[in-house]
Amino acid sequence: MTGLEGVGGCSGENSTVVESREWVMSAYAAEGVPTSDHLKLRTTKLSLDANSIPDGHVAVELLWISVDPYLRTRMTGHDDGLYFSQFALNEVITAFGVGRVIQSKNGKFSTGDIVVNPFFPFAEYCIAPPTFLRVIDPTAGIELPAYLSSLGVPGFAAWVGIEVLGNPKPGSNVFISAAAGGVGIFAGQLAKLKGCRVVGSTGTDEKV
Repeated sequence: MTGLEGVGGCSGENSTVVESREWVMSAYAAEGVPTSDHLKLRTTKLSLDANSIPDGHVAVELLWISVDPYLRTRMTGHDDGLYFSQFALNEVITAFGVGRVIQSKNGKFSTGDIVVNPFFPFAEYCIAPPTFLRVIDPTAGIELPAYLSSLGVPGFAAWVGIEVLGNPKPGSNVFISAAAGGVGIFAGQLAKLKGCRVVGSTGTDEKV
């Protein structure tokens, strides 16, 4: 994270701007692995002065961001009827993230609150609307990255697969493909907790 710096152009005793690095979708990647031709890292300056934040919004410092497989489907340039639309070109991409409120103009959020949001920008700092923001308790004994893994998209996908769709009975044989992946790891554990015999596969021996 970059540090704050005073800015004379903003009003108030604590007038500040911050340099924030962010990832932008510059071109779609229909096939293969996206490269620097498709995703660009840029640095912008963001005012954190209260007068620069719209009413109801909060300024957030991003602490953790989740790089999930579904993000790749939003970079092809082709809408295939999926729930999430394609990322807009020349706009910052978004993902599940955890951040800290550093300035608030919303009575539901206070400075210092730890919040989770499924649509945080891939950036170091942002101004976020209250939609989808949820306060989490940092003293609950749950490490913050867990809200993006076991309690995030991978854990939820595994839970749906095992508990809702599969619903195996104790003693059943359960096969997990891509067992070393984010979803597979949790799916295997959930099946074991249900008393199943779990067999997993991976793409390479190194992943075993």
